[in-house]
Amino acid sequence: MVLYTVRPPADHPDPVGYALGLAAGLAVDAVVVYDLATVDNTPSRVCEMFTLETVCPPTIWAASRPDEADHAHPDHRLTVPEAARILQQHIACRALVCPRKASAYSRLVKAGKIVPPTETPRERAAVRGISFPPRPSDPLALPPVPDLRTLLAVLDGLADPNSHTLAVHMPAGTDG
Repeated sequence: MVLYTVRPPADHPDPVGYALGLAAGLAVDAVVVYDLATVDNTPSRVCEMFTLETVCPPTIWAASRPDEADHAHPDHRLTVPEAARILQQHIACRALVCPRKASAYSRLVKAGKIVPPTETPRERAAVRGISFPPRPSDPLALPPVPDLRTLLAVLDGLADPNSHTLAVHMPAGTDG
């Protein structure tokens, strides 16, 4: 599903970087462009963070995912330039789940280079009228919603004061 069409400002010095920054901020999975000329014939730049799809010719360029070791806490105290570089390298990561990005972010906050926002990303999206659903791989995502039959069975059990048993159907793959 296409969510956003991006057109960088005409005078922007790095239109590809502008679009990639927006894509990372929106946590997209893929970037779709007309052809490789749109990304300055450098699909590798896009594939560092996202899957790239071209319309002409119809081609999919898979995103390269860093190894888990690349996300571990650093083994030394980061310098400010190192922390800034790590934030750029891990732009698609969430600090809640990437220890390396969390360390870099913390270092830049302590150095006064970043002022943490006072609002959550969900609150900032709401102010702008942007929906903010959890990503499927999000560890903070809500559990699956029971099906209609389960909800009706619960309501029937609550409506009958003489009922001492309640049959509840759990969806496949849930603990219960």
